[in-house]
Amino acid sequence: MRKIISGLSISSMILLASCTAPAQPSVEVQYKQEVQKPLLQDIYTYEFDKIEPQHQKLIDEWLQESRADNKKNQVYCFSIGVEEDANDGYKYMYVFGKGYRTFETAFMYSQDNQLNSNDTKAQRETSQITDEGKGTVYFKGVKGDPTDETLLRIHYNTKYVSATGLVDKFFK
Repeated sequence: MRKIISGLSISSMILLASCTAPAQPSVEVQYKQEVQKPLLQDIYTYEFDKIEPQHQKLIDEWLQESRADNKKNQVYCFSIGVEEDANDGYKYMYVFGKGYRTFETAFMYSQDNQLNSNDTKAQRETSQITDEGKGTVYFKGVKGDPTDETLLRIHYNTKYVSATGLVDKFFK
């Protein structure tokens, strides 16, 4: 009887040992996987009242034209891309707001980033804003006094960002 009981207990131990949960990746492996994900600063950054030295003359002229326009509460945008300025796949967007005290920014990722279901396949393939697995950097002006002026510089990686856009409000 003892042999039967000890045989059953050994069998059950072997059975239990073979049914354990799969091993979890080590903390080091999990950390490496997390580090490989892009950080927000790898996708885009923004600064106020900052002009890149290589853009100074061009942006100064653009700001002068924007200020000469007598419209109130107006947002002006100026984009400098890879073609005009070789900068390793990064682009710059300058945003000038008259009557705005600041800007808010947000990045929205879309796995497929399709415009809408009515687009033809040819339109989606040729559009710059339908790059699969990319997102959009949105910016929104926060109104201030009519005399307020704000300059925002957005620097973004075209590997992750396919478009930029002005919005009236963000979802809450």
